[in-house]
Amino acid sequence: MKVLRESEISLVDQYLNASCFNKISDRTYQNMLSYESKADPIEKKLIKRIKEQVRHGKVVLSSESKVKA
Repeated sequence: MKVLRESEISLVDQYLNASCFNKISDRTYQNMLSYESKADPIEKKLIKRIKEQVRHGKVVLSSESKVKA
């Protein structure tokens, strides 16, 4: 079994968070875009999917990184 790098865990967490809550912080989104050039093929697929969801309005960019209760 492959050992996961911290960036992979974080990217998967952010992908799941964006998919479940239909929003992602602008800062996190920009960090993903800047990381994309260094990402492995699987990470690039996740980033591409988030970009598509943002483009189609299924995931909204927000200025806050935490969800208020």
